[in-house]
Amino acid sequence: MANLTPMIKQYLEIKEEYKDSILLFRLGDFYETFFDDAQKVSEILQIVLTKRNGHPMAGIPYHALNNYLKKLLDSGCKVAICEQVEDPQTAKGIVDRKVTRVLTPGTIVDDNMIDDFNRFSTLITKSEKGYILAVFDFSTGEFYLDTFDFNENELLDFINSFGFVQILLSKNVESLYKQIKNMLPDLYVEVLDDWYFSNNFLEHLKDIYKVFSLDYVDYNNEELKVADAVLKYLELTQFSKIRHMKIPKRFKTREYMLLDSNTIENLGILPTSTTRGKTLYDILKFTRTSMGHRKLRDFIISPLLDKNIIEQRFDYVEALKEDHLLMEELKEYFSHIKDLERISSRISLRKATPRDLIALKDSLEIVPYIIESVKTNLGISSFFDKIDPLGEVKEIIEKTICEEPSIEVGSGEVIKEGVSNELDEYRNILKNIDNILEEIEKREKELTKINSLKVSRNKVYGFYIEIPKTQIAKVPAYYTRKQTLVNTERFTIEELRQIEQKLSLAEDRIKAIEKELFDKIILELEKYVTEIKQLSDRLAELDVFRSFAEASVKYNYIRPKMIEKSRNTKIINGRHPVVERFVSNFIPNDLIFDEDRFYIILTGPNMSGKSTYVRQIGIISIMAQIGCFVPAEVAELPVYDGIFTRIGARDDIVTGKSTFLVEMLEMSTIINRATEHSLVLLDEVGRGTSTLDGISVAWAISEYLFQVKKCNTIFATHYTELTYMSYIYNEVIAKRIKVKETMEGVIFLHKIEDGTSDNSYGIEIAKLAGFPVEIVDRAREVLEQLSDRVDLENKLKKVKNIKKKSYKVQENQLKMF
Repeated sequence: MANLTPMIKQYLEIKEEYKDSILLFRLGDFYETFFDDAQKVSEILQIVLTKRNGHPMAGIPYHALNNYLKKLLDSGCKVAICEQVEDPQTAKGIVDRKVTRVLTPGTIVDDNMIDDFNRFSTLITKSEKGYILAVFDFSTGEFYLDTFDFNENELLDFINSFGFVQILLSKNVESLYKQIKNMLPDLYVEVLDDWYFSNNFLEHLKDIYKVFSLDYVDYNNEELKVADAVLKYLELTQFSKIRHMKIPKRFKTREYMLLDSNTIENLGILPTSTTRGKTLYDILKFTRTSMGHRKLRDFIISPLLDKNIIEQRFDYVEALKEDHLLMEELKEYFSHIKDLERISSRISLRKATPRDLIALKDSLEIVPYIIESVKTNLGISSFFDKIDPLGEVKEIIEKTICEEPSIEVGSGEVIKEGVSNELDEYRNILKNIDNILEEIEKREKELTKINSLKVSRNKVYGFYIEIPKTQIAKVPAYYTRKQTLVNTERFTIEELRQIEQKLSLAEDRIKAIEKELFDKIILELEKYVTEIKQLSDRLAELDVFRSFAEASVKYNYIRPKMIEKSRNTKIINGRHPVVERFVSNFIPNDLIFDEDRFYIILTGPNMSGKSTYVRQIGIISIMAQIGCFVPAEVAELPVYDGIFTRIGARDDIVTGKSTFLVEMLEMSTIINRATEHSLVLLDEVGRGTSTLDGISVAWAISEYLFQVKKCNTIFATHYTELTYMSYIYNEVIAKRIKVKETMEGVIFLHKIEDGTSDNSYGIEIAKLAGFPVEIVDRAREVLEQLSDRVDLENKLKKVKNIKKKSYKVQENQLKMF
């Protein structure tokens, strides 16, 4: 280190404390990186890698920090921001520098770095009772905490499905690090030291939430330690107390159905990079606010279990659906509401900008109109009862902040005139400086008789009088030479020196006074953060209900009838809400379940509509349980405690699991977690192995599901042999897709009817796919030869002779998730 400059030594000392972070080191107008950080930053940001004293260096302009930060964070980096904490002009020696914040993908709140969606992170540890997960969105303050009886595969499945932006692990689950990174290589994962889970957690939590006791929360000490570890982590990265995080609530409660990743993916309810625009979320997204977009997603992945709350949501949607004028009024009002939830978080973190405050004020101006509009409709008139419209907050901002403030606090263009007399005086000096200089120039021209004389200024040399060298003889004695140029000389006078001093003082005082006043306003607004979040949440819910109402009108959805503790289901002319938007003539279908017949074996060829039918039942059920109307003519539905799916075939190459093993693992989860109040949707289970093995496994699974679990099930399959269960068991119904054979070929009618499909029409599908005629003809020839060798009557007799199986149901087999 002997040959290193003092500045590089300072950099290395600070870097030593933040080894796991890219250190952005402020040097004047740039943030610089050095050594390995510089090479990494150069590669990620595609910026030039230079050298300083032989050491790699890469820098970014300070004014473009957020743009570059986002790229670094999206690449899974942790970034420490090191600022100059003293004025370089007054510093003696090396400028004092300190890290002022540490950023990770899960701890950003800047509006221009995040989109409308939630940015959930999770902290995972393990106790004797299972995995403890704290799930939180730092940008909104949402906080969930629960213990899950997951096995390791189920935990990884949950992680994969949830879309976390960041994962924190305790030391006792550090082994998960490699598995998570193998599964999600770009995800930011960090292992926390044991001290985060120290024994002072109760006092710290009480201090954070300003409560005398935590006895009222439904958590044990192990869980509270995890919540506390999250808050400690956030405090360390933000270098400040965290006050905006809500008191955690159970993630897995009796209020909501928990959908696993397979169901979310298989039913297509949330957008991914490949399905954006073609999911349930996209179809229902008539929300107008950022909070509404997030609330809609939250509703969709958290279907309700309480019939009364579901019916209340239906009431709101119906009231809005029948009141077109109110729907249009709210649509217009919501288009002017900004992201109050995240603005309130930034206020609490003291990172709100002047424009955040104006966005808050402008939104609060709209709120009374929304409340008044809602009161005109009896069905929803009480929606905002006990919600404060926050007129005081609007007035605070209105009286203090300029209508179009500067981004930079301290510029003199943030605080309104009249708030501070001292600030106004200094601003007047700045405002009138050009007039003062014009007056001096006019006077000096008259005194010196030099018409080409100019009074001007620049950042380097300050104020000066510029005179051409040809007029030097006319320069008065009281002029002091300041700078010599090729064709001109620059001078100053005592009056200019005094004005320069006043101006410099004015700029410094404006910066100090405005920052002090803005900080006081933020402190005042902090008192209202809880109320702002409550208002934000209520506005978001109304935005979603209005969205449901608009979708119901536009797409002809109806209000379903919900039935508790029942298997009875009646859907007449049900439709797939997504598929019907992308086809010209969607064919609706019925579904009937009752207490005695609740297991459907569905057969039919590929491309005939089996998968669409299976999926639409699941999506209709989810729509109903989130409080949305559904695509059908009649819908009477049970309240399901879970919806489980096994659809499609896929390998897990990374962990070396075959299609069949993945299939069986997913089925194992369904068998263990489904109850008599669940809906199970299966498509082609057993096809990952030989035909006889597949049929046997599918048969045994089916018997177990309708005898032990007794859950409503639809099993779509090419194994027509399974339909023979309908002859053996009363619970089983055989259904098929109707097909019309013509001289020109096969027509798939996409209509469900009773019976068994006796042909998969695979050759017809190959023909439709454009196979050469020679291959199609040869396939028919081989099929005829193989068919001649099959004794169908004997096969049917064997299947019908399978002995009936009766399972003895034990209590532990019926455990709920």
